[in-house]
Amino acid sequence: MYSAAVNAHIRELIEQAMEYRDQGQWDKLEQLFTETPYIDESMFNKEEAGKKAAANVLYGWRRMIRDLYYSARHKLGAMDIERTGKKEVRAETEIAASYYTMKDGQRYVRRMDGVYDFEFRKVAGRWKIDSLKLRVKKDSFKPMNA
Repeated sequence: MYSAAVNAHIRELIEQAMEYRDQGQWDKLEQLFTETPYIDESMFNKEEAGKKAAANVLYGWRRMIRDLYYSARHKLGAMDIERTGKKEVRAETEIAASYYTMKDGQRYVRRMDGVYDFEFRKVAGRWKIDSLKLRVKKDSFKPMNA
């Protein structure tokens, strides 16, 4: 695949990953990852960064979303995609995430602005997420009507 086609495909995979996460389509989301990707979302969930089984990562996300929030929405911003090798691609995208919850009978929203750093690796002819790092720039938790 030439560069423009790879870039378009990677952009589509990132959009799918956020859509699947928002919709709770965990099995589909798991298919987008290598078996043991490097995950660093320590600023978000306080878990230590490192290589983890994709199934365990997805289980943790599913549990967190279900236990803490009733809905999540990710909005992608500017994206930079660069082919770094024959079977490697690096991508960076701005993200605005909203997580909705109830607390003491009041609806709240946790809003985070940041950047996701992705590394993709081609595995058996398919591009998969091999590394995902979150850098949070802004984080707030406020009542919905504030």
